[in-house]
Amino acid sequence: MKSLRVRLIVAFALVAVVPLVVAIALLSQRIRQTVREQAAERLTVALGMLGGQLGADGQRISERLRILARDPQLKRLYLVGTDRRDLADYLAEKQFLLGLDVLVVADTSGAVVAQGGPIPPLSAVQGPAEAALRLEIVGDDSTLAMMSSAPIPYQNDVVGLLRGGVLLDAKLLARLKSTSGIDLALADPDGRRIADTFGGRTPPASMQARSAPLEVGTGPRATITGLVSTAAADQTIAALQRTALLLAVLGITIAIALGALWSLQVSRPVERLAGFSERIALGQWEEPLQLESVRELQTLVTSLERMRTDLRQYRERLVASERQAAWSLMARKVAHEVKNPLTPIAVSVADLKRSFDQRHPDFPRILDQAVVTIGEEIETLKRLLQEFSDYGRFPSPRFEACRLSDLFADVEALYRREVAEGRLRVAGPEGEVVLRADRGQLRQALVNLVKNGLEAVNGDGHVELAAHREETVAVMLEVRDDGPGLDEAHKAQLFMPNFTTKSHGSGLGLTIVERIVSDHQGTIVVDSAPGAGSTFRIRLPLAAGGS
Repeated sequence: MKSLRVRLIVAFALVAVVPLVVAIALLSQRIRQTVREQAAERLTVALGMLGGQLGADGQRISERLRILARDPQLKRLYLVGTDRRDLADYLAEKQFLLGLDVLVVADTSGAVVAQGGPIPPLSAVQGPAEAALRLEIVGDDSTLAMMSSAPIPYQNDVVGLLRGGVLLDAKLLARLKSTSGIDLALADPDGRRIADTFGGRTPPASMQARSAPLEVGTGPRATITGLVSTAAADQTIAALQRTALLLAVLGITIAIALGALWSLQVSRPVERLAGFSERIALGQWEEPLQLESVRELQTLVTSLERMRTDLRQYRERLVASERQAAWSLMARKVAHEVKNPLTPIAVSVADLKRSFDQRHPDFPRILDQAVVTIGEEIETLKRLLQEFSDYGRFPSPRFEACRLSDLFADVEALYRREVAEGRLRVAGPEGEVVLRADRGQLRQALVNLVKNGLEAVNGDGHVELAAHREETVAVMLEVRDDGPGLDEAHKAQLFMPNFTTKSHGSGLGLTIVERIVSDHQGTIVVDSAPGAGSTFRIRLPLAAGGS
C-alpha cells in the first residue's frame, strides 16, 4: 500500500463516516425536535424580516409621496389644468415609476379628483392629510392596501391630498416568498384569508405554521402566516435512524484498526510539509526542504523545493520590475499634469492675440482676464512640480470654500469659443452652491471631461456641463455628450491607468479625474452605450474636505 492516494481515500472516508455515524446514533432522538425548533425559529425570523421589509417599504412610500406632493407639475395640473385626463396620465406615470398600485389626488374634502390607474377604483380617500402609514380597505372588492398620504401645499395652505400605496395581494406575497423562501398567507383584521402563495388550497399536514400581526403603521391589524415544510427532514431522519447503528459499529471498528497506522505514516510528513509551506508563506526561502516519503509526497517535496527556488528569483525580478514601472508611471503622470495647465494658457494667449488683431474694444478687460488665467495656471504648474518633486505623488487637495458658479465660470471662460458656437452648454444649479474643495483640482477634472467630450463629438455634436443639488448633502456634476458612446468592455477599463480610446491619449486623464473625485470623498460613474453618447456623473458631498 505504497500509494498515498489510496491511504488518503481510505482515511478521509473513515474520518468522514465515523463522526457522522456516531453523531447520528447519539442524536437521532433529538433530531426531530431540533428540526421543528429550527423551522419555528426560521418562521419567526422570516416573519420579522417581512414585517420590517413592509415597514421600510411603507416609509419609502411616505417619503416619496411627500416629495411628489411638492412637485410643481403636479400642482399645476391639479390647480390650473382643465383636463383631468392630463392629471390622471401624470399620476399613472408616477405610479409606475414609484412602484405603487394606488396613487390618487383628492380635494380637501376627501373626494378623489384623479387616480393613476383603474384598479382599484376609488371615489373617496380615508385618513387625515398628515395620516401616518396605515392599512386600509380600498376599492369595491375590499382589497387590503398599505397606504400613506401627503398634503399638497400651495402658498402656506393645504389645497389637496396625495394618497398612494401598494396592495397586499397574492402578487405581493409571491414577491415576499421569493425573498424569504417560505409560503405565506394574509388575513384581514376579521380573520378572513384574503391572499396566499399556495392557490387557496389547504396546506399539507407536514407544513409547520406560525402567525404574527402585521404591525405596519396605524389602523387595523392584518395577520400574516408563514408556512414551511418539514416533510424532507422527516424522511431524512427516518433513513438516518435505520442506518446509524450499522454504520457506527462498522466505522468505529475500522477506525480503531487503521487510525494509528495512518497517523504515523502520513501525519508526520504532512506536518513537516505544512511547516515548510508556512515558512515559504512568511518569505523564508533560504532553507531547502529535505524529506524522504511516499511517492506522491516526494513529488510534492520536489515541487515545493522548485517553487522555493523560483520564488527567490521572481522576488528579485519583481522588485526591479516594480521599480521601473513606478518610475515610468510617475513620469507619465508628471507629463500629463504639466500639460493640463498649458491648455488654458494657450487658449488665453490665442484669445488675447485674436482680440488684439481685431482691435476688440474690450481688449483691456480680455488682457486682464488672460493675465489672471495665465498667472493662476503658472502657479498651478509651480505647485504641481513642487509637490511632485517633494513627495513623488499627486498633490493632495487644498480644501477651501469653493463656489460652484465660480468653478463653472472658469470652465466657460476657457471654452469661450465652443460656448459661443453652441458646441458647449454650461448650466449651473439653481441658487448658489458652496462646497469645501480644491477649486483648481475640480476645474482640472471638469476640463478633462469637457475636453474628452468635445473630442468625442468631433465638431458634430454637443457637450453639456450641468449641476444640481441633492437636498443639502451633495451636489451632482454631469458632463454629457452625444458622441459615439462606449461599449461595456471600454466602460470596464475606463478608469484604469494607461487605458485610452484615442490614438494620442496618455491613458491617465480619467485615472487622475477619478483620483481627484476620490480625494474629495466623492464618486464618479459613467452611463454610456454605443451610439447613445456618454454621461459622466460626479457626486460630491457638500461637507467634503477639512475644516
